[in-house]
Amino acid sequence: MTTTTARLRATGGDALLVTRRRARQDAGLLAGTALLLTSALLAVLAAPVLLERTADEALRASVANAGAGAAVQVVAPLDRGDPTQPFAATFRQAVWLDGRLPGLLPATAVSASPPFTASGAGAEFTTRLVTLETPSDPSAPVRWTVGREPAAVLVAVETHREVEVGLSVDAARDLGVDPSAGPVTIEIARRDTVHLAHVTGLYEPVDPGDPRWVTVPDLLGPAEGAAPGGAAATVALYVPPAARDDMAWVLGSDRLPGPAVALVDAADLTVADAHRLRRDLVAQLVVEPRLASGFPQLVDAFDAHAGAVRAQASLVVAGVGATAACCLVLAAALLVERRRTHLAAERARGASLASVALRSAVESLPTALVAVLVAGVVVTVWLGGPTGPPWPAAVVTAVAAVAPAVLAVRAAAGAWAGRRVPADRRERARLAGLRRARRLVLELLAVAVAVTALLALRGRGLVPSGPPASDPLLPAAPFLLAVAASLVVVRVAPTVVRAAARWASRSRGLAAPLAVTRAQRAATALLPLVTVTVAVALMVLAGGLVQHVRDGQRVAAAQLVGADLRLDGPLGTDAAREALAQLAGADGVQAVATGAQIEDRAYGRGTGLTATVLAVDTAALAAVREARGLPVDPGLAGLADATAGRVPALVTADLLARAGTADTTLLQVLADHVELDVRGTTTLVPDRGAPPVDVRAAHATLSLDDGVVVVDREVLLAASSREVPATRAWVAGPGAERAATDLRLADLSEVTVTTAEGWWRAWSRAPLPTALTTLLLAAVGALALLAVVGLALVVVATSGERGRTLSTLRTLGLDARTARWATLGELAPLVVGGLVGGSAIGLALPALVGGTLGLRWVTAAPGDVPMTPTWWPVLLAAGALVVALVVAVTVEQAVRRRQRLGEVLRVGAR
Repeated sequence: MTTTTARLRATGGDALLVTRRRARQDAGLLAGTALLLTSALLAVLAAPVLLERTADEALRASVANAGAGAAVQVVAPLDRGDPTQPFAATFRQAVWLDGRLPGLLPATAVSASPPFTASGAGAEFTTRLVTLETPSDPSAPVRWTVGREPAAVLVAVETHREVEVGLSVDAARDLGVDPSAGPVTIEIARRDTVHLAHVTGLYEPVDPGDPRWVTVPDLLGPAEGAAPGGAAATVALYVPPAARDDMAWVLGSDRLPGPAVALVDAADLTVADAHRLRRDLVAQLVVEPRLASGFPQLVDAFDAHAGAVRAQASLVVAGVGATAACCLVLAAALLVERRRTHLAAERARGASLASVALRSAVESLPTALVAVLVAGVVVTVWLGGPTGPPWPAAVVTAVAAVAPAVLAVRAAAGAWAGRRVPADRRERARLAGLRRARRLVLELLAVAVAVTALLALRGRGLVPSGPPASDPLLPAAPFLLAVAASLVVVRVAPTVVRAAARWASRSRGLAAPLAVTRAQRAATALLPLVTVTVAVALMVLAGGLVQHVRDGQRVAAAQLVGADLRLDGPLGTDAAREALAQLAGADGVQAVATGAQIEDRAYGRGTGLTATVLAVDTAALAAVREARGLPVDPGLAGLADATAGRVPALVTADLLARAGTADTTLLQVLADHVELDVRGTTTLVPDRGAPPVDVRAAHATLSLDDGVVVVDREVLLAASSREVPATRAWVAGPGAERAATDLRLADLSEVTVTTAEGWWRAWSRAPLPTALTTLLLAAVGALALLAVVGLALVVVATSGERGRTLSTLRTLGLDARTARWATLGELAPLVVGGLVGGSAIGLALPALVGGTLGLRWVTAAPGDVPMTPTWWPVLLAAGALVVALVVAVTVEQAVRRRQRLGEVLRVGAR
């Protein structure tokens, strides 16, 4: 037999028999370890997949909310064609657009008139004429329930023209129109001519969920919102193909060619599909400038939003995996502690360290592989697709497989290392100093890695600026910082314990001196302290992120709406002015301010800078913001006081710095230039209409201009002699929402009503923010459970030595109450140190990394999200640790109480 063969036989001989016997003895602990590993793998594998599925759902919801804003339109006719067939150009656009891009629904040719003032059936309302046709689906989109389908009239006289139209059942109910006994005539005022529209029948949609209704929602009933080309109306009159020529007589054939609209097919849209469609669409937009779509901007906004959510989720997923790995190491340490006598005996009989490692690996590797297989199958069958990123699961599995073998080898090597101890005291001191130096170097290295991860997180940010990339260092930063905090606690704890020992020495009882004596060793146990610290740190961090997301959503609602209630649309009409006057006098309304936004205005002389001008009722806006609790720019209310013919203004600090002017500058407003009297800076931000309740809200306040200029509307009118019509209004007061409902402000033509509370409710229930909050709260619960498991493993692992001491002291008269307090005192450094170190990291990390966490894109807040300390996770962590400690000590005392004192005196302590 060769030497190599002999060594192999010596290393692997009887490995399976020994492993099987030991596994039967520790079956409970092994089963618990396998269950813990499987649960951890399920969490780290399933959470990312569930989040991606929620991302797909959120993307579909965003496309649905955007409606026609995310559609693809041909904004100009490809060919005018025959002027006697005004609808042919739009029809050809739809045919050309059909099938041009995969992922789009069939294109619809839409022709619509501008809004008209109409009167009939005893009511006055705003309406428009709309006709639509889908080349790939010639079937009628509506069914006629009352009256008859409109037909051609072809009546044209000098005084008026006529057209037969249909009206939706819901709109007819609101207007009181009933054509069952005959057509109902509606007068349409256009310029100096009054045309006649005869409502011959009422209709209802064949399929209310037909996507084509998104482009013309007012055909189904009174509705607000944008229609193709930016028009909007309260009620639309439907003109079927048979009466389109009459519509041409009413409108004029030169105004009929409208856009061809193709909506994105959002039924089964995924993030990958959206990226492919965006890429193809951008390529088409480059070569075909007549195409227009807001879909690329929507996908960009969604990517920023989803990337921030994934970044937050990666922190907690990595944290749960790291905490579970620490618990697995503690479980392995407990297993090795129970086998320490056997390992020492094997080593004394000449077993090699390789054979010890092999026997442990034969036991741990199959357990880890079975756990991986079970978790992978469950996730695949449950979710029906691939699992999440593999590296967190690979790390946890590797720890579970390797930790028992490493700790077993370490225990066996410690039983007999084969090294001689020098007799010289100075040589022993030198070797001890070398060991301390090596440990210090390792600790400094761990701290350096943690600081590096923190600096990388601050510098690069957690949210990727480009395509998602796998960088384990960034999500591992909280774990590394918790390890560094544990090292600091281990260094500080002995000093604290010694200080407590001086107090305990003056105590009359036995519990305090005994607890402090035993706490000396527990204070320097690194692995248990790391486990508790990591669990607490990530619990506090996850709970803090939940609170920051909720606070950020509130901030977003307040800043995007800017008041309790906001109106967007043409507010210069008589009806709008009257409604605003009634709103200002309503109960519970404290202040009302109106304003307008003008973009792309030249700022300065020859600077090449552009500014967005906010022309507002400055004193009223200051009162609105003050009543709502929002910050008010110094000097905002005083902008109404003009001096020396100049227009007082507040300008953003960046624009002032780039312009290089101190007090005065020129500003182009409409076709005029006015001289500004810059009185300070402003923090107000522009927006692009009512804040959308989807991922575009985070981009709603982004401007393409170089800055913002705030002026008073009346002062600007006096300086430029050009009126700036109001397009938005802000209303403050607890009764604003009720007053808007009572006054039916939503019925104003083309006016959108948004409340801060309503926007917050809708956004907080959006798919991705809801999924992130749920994941964070689930992580808090899982980490609390892991902290309990870790502490229980520590108590069980140290129960043998503690039990021998307490059993011996029982023979000397130690009572159960003193023993219980001694056990609590022994474990106090571990619990207090882990709680303090973990809480410090969990509370400090959001403040240290600030905006790099990407909370702005999660919450849609225009500015920074407040990072105030959140204490309820700290209290939750403290409560979990205290409960775990009390339960563990109580159970241990109950077990010890079963021992008979006579047996302890006769046999000895165990």
